[in-house]
Amino acid sequence: MADTLFDKFETQINKMLARHDGKRLVNVNGTMVGDGENTYVVAEAACNHMCDVETAIKMTDHAVKAGASAIKFQTYKAEKLVRANATLYWNGKETSQLEYYSRLDRLGADEYRTIFADANAKGILPFSTPFDTDNADMLNDLGMPLFKIASCDLPDHRLLKHVAEKGKPIVLSTGGSTTEEIDAAIDVLYDAGNFDIILLACTLSYPTPNPAANLRRVSALKERYPWMVIGLSDHTEPDDHMVIPALAVALGAHLIEKHYTLDRTMTGSGHFFSVNPQNLTDMIENIRIAEVVLGDARIEVIEAEQAARDSARRSIVADQAIAKGERIESVMLGMKRPADGLPGSMMSSVVGKFAIADIEPDQAISVEMLSAEPVND
Repeated sequence: MADTLFDKFETQINKMLARHDGKRLVNVNGTMVGDGENTYVVAEAACNHMCDVETAIKMTDHAVKAGASAIKFQTYKAEKLVRANATLYWNGKETSQLEYYSRLDRLGADEYRTIFADANAKGILPFSTPFDTDNADMLNDLGMPLFKIASCDLPDHRLLKHVAEKGKPIVLSTGGSTTEEIDAAIDVLYDAGNFDIILLACTLSYPTPNPAANLRRVSALKERYPWMVIGLSDHTEPDDHMVIPALAVALGAHLIEKHYTLDRTMTGSGHFFSVNPQNLTDMIENIRIAEVVLGDARIEVIEAEQAARDSARRSIVADQAIAKGERIESVMLGMKRPADGLPGSMMSSVVGKFAIADIEPDQAISVEMLSAEPVND
């Protein structure tokens, strides 16, 4: 556990946990995210709308149909994000980052207002990742109820503090970060008085090869920050099965973020490693199945087991005719279904007893048939 961090903020952390009866929960615009709640699924649209409002609205429609909890975008100005000599670190390295991002930074307050209003009307939460303080202010002025800090900006303490001071929940990705850097980022957010943080495991690679996904980071973050809500930002490439996010849910992730596009063959943004609407639907269905089959961890006989328990378990039966007064030996007994007699755990209590009356072959043995003392005619 991050003991130094916990010790510094122990009072506030304990108050936060007490508010939720000890559960790790974050209230996102009236929806609780964390222990005992459905997984919060974020369709990460990023800039895959290609700066077209109608495309963003169409993406929202498909995200709603798929069952996503939220749709997220990315908001920046290229000249504030990169220098002129920054090269791409993914496909298309012949293009500069400045040129690339300049094609994707054209939505402003009016466009976001339209996109957000449409999403809210359709019952899905819209939000965005601001990459600078000005865009954080713009998004906040639009009433955005949830912020995201990208993995690449985890060390940007000025941005973290600025966003935290708005008093709204924050999703913080941790890809490409050391534990010391994560501790420091959380410290900045907590120092600003914001404890409503959802921490995401993440691999900062686009796309992420399956061997590098390291889903056990979810467990590691839960162990290091046991008071926090933990999730996953998944950058693995889509496949026909879409099970990887569901595996993260099995490990304890309460929020799943997945890059999303209308068409993976599109170019000009991160379409190639994003899920399409059908992938998104399949992914969410798998997550919901995972939630159901995980259960509640109690070890007890449940209703669904009772019929099989009664029929498939066996009872002690006579393997041969046993005469009244005869001393019962182990070789006289067998175990057969159903479980309407004495269980096998009582076999040693039956052996050595005397039959009170004649016992037919295949008859289930009961305590009323037995005597500890020899039986006289």
